[in-house]
Amino acid sequence: MESTYRQIWRIAWPVMAASLAQNAVSLIDTFFLGLLGAVELAAGGIGVVVFLTIGFIGLGLGTGVQVLTAHSLGENQPHQLGAILRQSLWISAAIGAFLTLAVALGIEPLLALILHDPAVRAPTVLFLKGRSLELFPLILFGALRGFYSGTAQTTYILQANLLLSGTNLLLNAIFVLGLGWGLYGVVAGSVLAQYVATFYLFVGLRSQKYDLTAVSFQKWIGPLFRYAGPSILQNLVGMTGWLIFFLVIERRGPMALAAANVVRSLYSFCMLPAWAFSTAAGTLVAYFWAARAYQELWRVFRRTWFLSQGLNVVLALLLVLFSSFGVKIFTEDVSLQMQAQKDLYIVAVSLGFMPLSAILISAVVAVDQVLAAFVTEVGIIALYVCYVFFLDRAKVSLTWLWTAEWVYWVPSAIVLGLIFYRRVRKAYRLSLSVPNLS
Repeated sequence: MESTYRQIWRIAWPVMAASLAQNAVSLIDTFFLGLLGAVELAAGGIGVVVFLTIGFIGLGLGTGVQVLTAHSLGENQPHQLGAILRQSLWISAAIGAFLTLAVALGIEPLLALILHDPAVRAPTVLFLKGRSLELFPLILFGALRGFYSGTAQTTYILQANLLLSGTNLLLNAIFVLGLGWGLYGVVAGSVLAQYVATFYLFVGLRSQKYDLTAVSFQKWIGPLFRYAGPSILQNLVGMTGWLIFFLVIERRGPMALAAANVVRSLYSFCMLPAWAFSTAAGTLVAYFWAARAYQELWRVFRRTWFLSQGLNVVLALLLVLFSSFGVKIFTEDVSLQMQAQKDLYIVAVSLGFMPLSAILISAVVAVDQVLAAFVTEVGIIALYVCYVFFLDRAKVSLTWLWTAEWVYWVPSAIVLGLIFYRRVRKAYRLSLSVPNLS
């Protein structure tokens, strides 16, 4: 691998396009929920955040797979890839099956405890019970995504996510508009589309460029959880913070929650390029870290951040300029449109703060500082939640609640940046002190 802009872009753009395609599913769901009404749109707001909180376990597992595969290639040990992938898929299947059962059986009593409005609670229960069937393929998808990312074969991820969004759009049109299934149709479209996309990634294993048939008796479950465990907990903590944020909004009524769901959909969509560059940084930093090429590591980190920051500034400007048009796609309610448009101005500022922190999250994990990344996430989320509660008790407007995103991105970039800098600097100095005996 190289540290050039071309190499960074070669890894990042398929992930970026894939993430945009995958997130298009959320936009499609939000669009059809908006057609059903404000209550359904509000239920989707809480439902999607709860679903993502659980589903991000798959992303955490994928991070572990990504780091292990990139390290294996950096150490010139490609024969290990098959064993890493097989053991990761078995673990993912077990976790996916457990989560499906747990959500199907436990979500109703949980929502009875945390949701204030009964009118929102009933459709949210229906939404999440149905989406529980999506968790099994989603967790497997995360592990496969990690393999393709770690081996720099991200085109497969793009193709799978294009298939995911296209299938979702087609099925929603059939189930909601054609058959009139309402909320059931939105759920069914998402579940079936995820199965189709995951199946495609399995099929892709037959044509990808590495030999996965080599037999290895090495146990990769321990190393997988060494990287994935803190990443899973980090994702859970991060999404729990966002869940608490939405629960605070839920107590302000269905209209506030519906507006927040529109903002979340557009905000999440604009965040995806930065997460794609974060994936590229994770793969390349892990590779150069394993190869002990520290100057190349620094170079690829700086270049990745430069590309991501520039793109996010453009996205923030576009979000401000076209916010009015964006919110009108999801709702015809004028009051909802006005509220969401004001909130998007705050979110646009957050997009400018985001790239450095997002890239550092992957880079810190790639240099074996997973525990430090997790502890940092816990501390920052605690600060985030305290800030949200403070603003809520102060009775600030819904718009100013969104400034909590600033309180997340800025401190996390500072702390993670210090951890990453000190880790790489120490390793580089040690490498200079060791004599070359070759």
